[in-house]
Amino acid sequence: MASPWSSTMKPSRVPEEESVRCWESKTASSNRTRPQIQSRSRRGSKTRNINDVLKDERSKISGINRILGTPIPVRNNLTWRLLKSHMRIESFYCTKLHSALNAIHECFEPSKDPYTNRDIAEDIVFDLESDSELNLRGFYTVVLERRDDDDGHQEMIGAATVRINKGVAEVPLVATRPQFRRLGMCRILMNELENRLMEFGIER
Repeated sequence: MASPWSSTMKPSRVPEEESVRCWESKTASSNRTRPQIQSRSRRGSKTRNINDVLKDERSKISGINRILGTPIPVRNNLTWRLLKSHMRIESFYCTKLHSALNAIHECFEPSKDPYTNRDIAEDIVFDLESDSELNLRGFYTVVLERRDDDDGHQEMIGAATVRINKGVAEVPLVATRPQFRRLGMCRILMNELENRLMEFGIER
């Protein structure tokens, strides 16, 4: 004998044609509500961005080069100066670069390039060409000096090396000579460097 509930418990079957129409309707509705992304030329956008970056980079480097060699008083008889070695460098600035290198050697053990066996610090300070696989070109040297009021002689206090790349400043070497340590000299040198970099749009 059939159960009185058998007719109500059987699942209703949807015709195959109606099921297909329902799926197509839902798909069309989903496509209408999906946000459309406008296509554009990625190559053109990328080229424009690279040009903007290069133009901005040249502007920053040009601003930095304007203060090369200029003595900047920072406190009492202290002078801050940005230097860079090149073919036409004057002997006066070459002497200061040698003093900066000596200050770095006072603070760091000499380190040799494993590819050329040359002094890494010297290659950085004097921006020397080499066959090394290390990229040591393009560095500036910052020096902090103390002027003697009696004879005007300037004594090297400390030095740092800095390189600008894509709006970012890289400072691998910072040195304060032992007799000037614990006097806040390194902070003076680095604060002035940060202020100058920010002035030319370099914030990192």
